[in-house]
Amino acid sequence: MGVSKYGIKVSTSDQYDVLHRHALYLIVRMVCYDDGLGAGKSLLALKTTDAASEECSLWVYQCNSLEQAQAICKVLSTAFDSVLMSEKS
Repeated sequence: MGVSKYGIKVSTSDQYDVLHRHALYLIVRMVCYDDGLGAGKSLLALKTTDAASEECSLWVYQCNSLEQAQAICKVLSTAFDSVLMSEKS
């Protein structure tokens, strides 16, 4: 899973095939959490919308670690905060 100014790219573990892309402007909400089942699985949930904002989708990904999930959330939060701050200026 990679994060850029364009959004999130989900690819195979060898980075060869792109499985899905989430455009930054279509991400409504994100949250990282432990699965709560005692297995230590760290999950990243994304709520996205379509371009017409008519439908929402929920995507859940298993991350390699809680640190990875938190890092992705932090990068996206920083990007969103930067955009919101620039709108206020």
